[in-house]
Amino acid sequence: MSDEIFPIVVTARWAQFIALFMLFGQFLYPFYTVGGVRPPRSERLASSTRKTVATAGWVQALSILAWVMASVANMGDGWGSLVDPEFLKAFFFETGFGHLWLARLLMTAMLLGLVVGMRKRLAAADASTAVALFLVGALLASQAGVGHPAAFPEGERPLVIIGYGLHILGAAAWIGGFWPLRALLAEMTIDNRIRPYLQFVLRRYAIMASIAVVLVLLGAAINIRPQVGLIDPGSISAWGWAVGLKFILFGALIAIAYRNRFVLTPLLVTRPADASKNLLRNIVMDQGLALAVLAVASVMGIVSPSG
Repeated sequence: MSDEIFPIVVTARWAQFIALFMLFGQFLYPFYTVGGVRPPRSERLASSTRKTVATAGWVQALSILAWVMASVANMGDGWGSLVDPEFLKAFFFETGFGHLWLARLLMTAMLLGLVVGMRKRLAAADASTAVALFLVGALLASQAGVGHPAAFPEGERPLVIIGYGLHILGAAAWIGGFWPLRALLAEMTIDNRIRPYLQFVLRRYAIMASIAVVLVLLGAAINIRPQVGLIDPGSISAWGWAVGLKFILFGALIAIAYRNRFVLTPLLVTRPADASKNLLRNIVMDQGLALAVLAVASVMGIVSPSG
């Protein structure tokens, strides 16, 4: 990949990760919080949800266009390939990855249509939200087909793709959940009456996030095994450094999650104002760490483990 195209692909992948994680977390939220305590009727919360989904929906669409355009330019003779009908036909219709790109672009169009069409009822655990959640999950999991897993031998490829799917969907559920939690905690600092609902959501989120972290670790164990075999033991590649950095950032996320769950959440009963402010601060820190993790993942998907 040329020095000109590399930063474009990394940035597009990063924006794609962020947007899809935000959407996955927002669309999953009404399903694991359904039942129990009645949610508050707050226009601030509804407005925050609408802005999050609308922004992420458009960023996802624009970033996937940038990514596929850069991929066409990289596979062809530069940016001129984007206006070469013969090359575009070969790229999209005569290769397996081209078919996958067409499917991903179709899913993007469907998702954007849902985001625009369901903007007034985004917090409902209904069929429209379920379809949107499925499309986001499919867009995340299908990235395996345009990354390293697609290059593995046929005997290893299915298991690696499954591992990638478990890893990315678990991460999207866990990290994506930061966005609705942040909106709810921000509302708590204004209106203490939502405390029972916040406590209910935090309990449900803790259960969901625990399952998600298991999927992240399981998927990583499956996915990394064949890639480790490509590493040159005599030198550490950029991919190896990225793995180490990702592990450190993951540890920081786990440490904050532990404090949130076992130290700050119980304080909502006795010191709700302080606890909610500290939880909100930690969620903002989580979001910052998550953005760094996704940036590292964006680079890992392009550089080779062998250097």
